Amino acid sequence: MSVEHNKAVTLRLFEEIFNGKRVDLVEEIVADDVVDHNGIIFAQPEGSRGVAEGIRMLLAAFPDLSVAVEWLVGEEDFVVAKVRMAGTNTGSYSRVPEPTARHTEWDSMVLFRLEDGKIAELWGTTDRMGMLTQLGILPDIG
Repeated sequence: MSVEHNKAVTLRLFEEIFNGKRVDLVEEIVADDVVDHNGIIFAQPEGSRGVAEGIRMLLAAFPDLSVAVEWLVGEEDFVVAKVRMAGTNTGSYSRVPEPTARHTEWDSMVLFRLEDGKIAELWGTTDRMGMLTQLGILPDIG
């Protein structure tokens, strides 16, 4: 697939699945045997079902979640996305004892490898410490 096609698939993940709250579309763009190397989308167990469950958990914790894709860079089978996520914690979240009703914003950077038009691997990092600080779960040490 072309770099532009791979970027379009990656953009669909954020625009249609996260922002559009269409978790049912995960299997269309994520390979069944996808590997989430850093657990960025909490893909446990691994695979497209794990990715879908991780996204459902995030949307349950932050029902108003929005993702702004700041840039996408592609080369060969790889796409890097830099995104800004924002939401209000009104539902349960695995790292938060109870909903805080606080709004938070955080940055994430994810490297995707696509194969046959689907996301096959991802590596990522996200500012969970900043998010948890904004939610009042961690002390502000900065």
